[in-house]
Amino acid sequence: MKSALITIGSTREFIDPVRYISNESSGAQGTAIIKELVKNKIKTTCICGHISVKKIRSSYVRYIDITTAKEMLIHARKNSEVDIAIFNAAVSDYRVKSIKKNKIKKNNYLNLELVKNPDILLSISKMKKRPKLIVGFAFETNRHKFYAKKKLIDKNCDFLILNYPKKNTKIFGDKKNNGYLIDRNLNWFNLGTMNKNNFAKKIIKLIILNNNKL
Repeated sequence: MKSALITIGSTREFIDPVRYISNESSGAQGTAIIKELVKNKIKTTCICGHISVKKIRSSYVRYIDITTAKEMLIHARKNSEVDIAIFNAAVSDYRVKSIKKNKIKKNNYLNLELVKNPDILLSISKMKKRPKLIVGFAFETNRHKFYAKKKLIDKNCDFLILNYPKKNTKIFGDKKNNGYLIDRNLNWFNLGTMNKNNFAKKIIKLIILNNNKL
């Protein structure tokens, strides 16, 4: 494995100059994965949304900062010829149909017309010159394995990481992560519960060991 693409953080879809729709993400797990890629001397392009953790600075990492899902998709397409693409970002599923130029004044009610954002993972996985391996992430609050398996198949992933909250691990804003890795053959690997650095280490190790494309 020589080259990687990773998306991290959250996208923001502005409503007016000061308000936006977004998803929860600190970027901590994505940053931990970048750290592992760097340790393995893998040249990495990171398409980076909003994060609240420090970036990994290395000659092996190039950052492209973006705001919206559309911008993330544009740069993902431009940088898709890699050995592995890891889609860890928390992408907003919707955006407002029309962004207001001026700040919306406070009122009793505010109705927003939303439209679907492009599906970045699906778009890249269906490209003719797609990455050799595609890794998706799924955060689920119920029927965890059912929805993870569905996403793996629907999005044409080689691997998918399933995260879900437990009593003592809420995932977002937590130092720990937990979940499973599922591969294209529907084999399940229990990743357990551990800090995000060790979680990232286990993910990269399993992916390298369990494929024949690299």
